[in-house]
Amino acid sequence: MATLGGMVLPGEGLTLSAFGAALRVSPDRAEKAARYLHRKRLVFVSRRLGHVRVLPVSAKRLRGRPSGVIPMRPKLDPRLVALLTEAHPIFLSVKELRRDMPGDWRDRPELRAELADGIAGQCDRIMMLCRRFLAANGTHLAGLREALWLDQADIMPLIVQRHPALALGGPAALPAPVVYSQAKRLSKSLSPQDRVLAYVRQAGKNGITVSDISFNFGNRLKRPVLDGIVATLESVGHVIVAECRTASRGRMGVRLFDPAHGQPAILPNGRLNVID
Repeated sequence: MATLGGMVLPGEGLTLSAFGAALRVSPDRAEKAARYLHRKRLVFVSRRLGHVRVLPVSAKRLRGRPSGVIPMRPKLDPRLVALLTEAHPIFLSVKELRRDMPGDWRDRPELRAELADGIAGQCDRIMMLCRRFLAANGTHLAGLREALWLDQADIMPLIVQRHPALALGGPAALPAPVVYSQAKRLSKSLSPQDRVLAYVRQAGKNGITVSDISFNFGNRLKRPVLDGIVATLESVGHVIVAECRTASRGRMGVRLFDPAHGQPAILPNGRLNVID
């Protein structure tokens, strides 16, 4: 038998289902992981008459089935290989978004902002996979970081910009995830006007855009109707309506504020001074 990353691989090998059970992954991911390990010459995948078997790799380059007892030095944990296989589509998405990013920061700022939001979302997915993997396997974070940098050395610096804990030589444990307070679900019996007021009050000092309110309605409320409700609420002093943006550059948008927090702090260039 051989030992691979803490998993015992007998000389007669394992079936694909047994190999997936050892990795704690689904059969399709087990097959991808086996192919990956086969390409790295860490295991030997035998296919005969439609049956797939994962065997220890032969110490010599022989034809056919390798010998039964093979001394093998532990290299990469197969569970980490399964994680990398699952993360590869996410890394590919990050690379595509980075490729489409304009070279000059002054060129197409709206597109840059959209791509930056997409990259941030994919980076959060990578961190979510890492948290789930550590919770399920109890593996040391240092080994996980080494596997990520070994497999995706060109893209990990971009991931680290958002999640510094994944940098080589980082902390011994991942920081606690940020929990965002979710707004309470509103009653269905509220009128559209009352719902708009409730969304504005829940938004706090930084207000809420009209497009976000439309999204909260599930886009069931037509924009002209929503604009009419906003104009009515502004006329009676229930909301403060201002045109601003949260970045130094980009498109201006209509934002609603609760008068209970006072006048919004909007700079001369139209940027909203966001209050944490």
